Amino acid sequence: MKAVTNLKAFRNELILWALIMAAAAELASLLIIGWDVPFLLGLAAGTAVSVIGVIILVGTGSALMTTGRKSPIILGYLARLVLYGTVFFICIRISVPCGFGCIAGFVTLHFGIMFLYGIVYRFFRKEKNPLNDWTEPKQWNDLSRYDEEDDW
Repeated sequence: MKAVTNLKAFRNELILWALIMAAAAELASLLIIGWDVPFLLGLAAGTAVSVIGVIILVGTGSALMTTGRKSPIILGYLARLVLYGTVFFICIRISVPCGFGCIAGFVTLHFGIMFLYGIVYRFFRKEKNPLNDWTEPKQWNDLSRYDEEDDW
């Protein structure tokens, strides 16, 4: 695969790795707690919300870049907040293992990002990590030159 060059390909790669991490979490749970349907339901619900959340995030980010309006970002954030809260509330009302599965599902996307860009791009891929593509260090302003000025 070549490096991620556009936002939709980036989103799709994140979703794929979130699903892979959810499958790995279910396999690990089979070894630890055995077959537990409420945990699996919570894991599926949490992963689905995580995937929907990244779709909303990418959509609102691209809307901000094309229109320049900030309202989609705020509305997208509130929609994701309500979605996460509602699904977690429903899962915890079903059972405690379902709630723990939901929490595990929420972080599958984050583990996928850490695995993909922390391990896969670093050790196995030849192309550069698209999240760390600086060719040279950034030059920061030297704030010591402003010490002589009186800001009061």
